[in-house]
Parts: sequence; structure tokens; C-alpha cells
Amino acid sequence: MAKRNISLNTHFRIEPCASCPIPGYLIVSPRVPASSLTELAPDAQAALGATLVAATRAIEAVVHPQRVYCALFAEGMCSVHFHLFPRSDWLLSSYSRVHPEDIEISGPRLMDWARRTFQKSMIGVDTDETFEKIRTRLTSSTIAG
Repeated sequence: MAKRNISLNTHFRIEPCASCPIPGYLIVSPRVPASSLTELAPDAQAALGATLVAATRAIEAVVHPQRVYCALFAEGMCSVHFHLFPRSDWLLSSYSRVHPEDIEISGPRLMDWARRTFQKSMIGVDTDETFEKIRTRLTSSTIAG
């Protein structure tokens, strides 16, 4: 796996999802833990949108997913954090083969399935290279905060 942190700014850390090595799947966490968005400092709240946009833009440029899901959770960690989850063609095809009855796409169901299915490195997929490209994109962009 590439270096843990892909990017840091004053308020947020961006890193690969450690429990699901799907290329481009990032976690955005506040550097000062908070159990609610309302607990973030006002300047962190103001920087959050720009941070999420920059990370999403980098995922889109490198991975070229159909969509990037953004979900806020605080279950596995005591602090809120955002999952930026790329829904790619291969991921949707893999899901559809296993769940042909699901005609309509359900983002939460797809994400839950992927997190349970892909818990180890995938053969033939270089996640280090993908995350390094995302790091380069984020480094060259200006992230507020």
C-alpha cells in the first residue's frame, strides 16, 4: 500500500481506505477528531467542501469512475469521516454478476457489498500506483484549509 496519507491540509487528512483496497477509495478525516460536523472548528467547516471537491476531482481524473459516492460515517472510528467511494464500470459489473436481481443501482447496497467483498488486495490491480497518481493530483492542486 502507498504511504498512508495521500494528502494533508490544515484541517483534514486524506488516505486510502485501509479495510477495502478498491483503487481510488479514499477516507477524508478531520485532523482534530469530532463526533459531529457541528463539533468541527468553523474554519474546518469552511474548508470541508473544498477538501472533498479536491479529493473527488483527483479520483475522477485518475480512476474515471461513473460516479464518486460521498458518505459520512462515524461507526468504526470515534470521529466523523467521509468515504469517497468510486463506482467504476468493473465494480458495477462485478456486483451485477452476483446480484442480477438488482436492476436499479443502490449506492449504499453496492458500497456495503464492495466493502465486504474486497477486504484484501486484488490480484492484477496496482492500488499503490493509483493512490500515487491521486497524491500527485492533490499535491498539484490547492486545497483550502
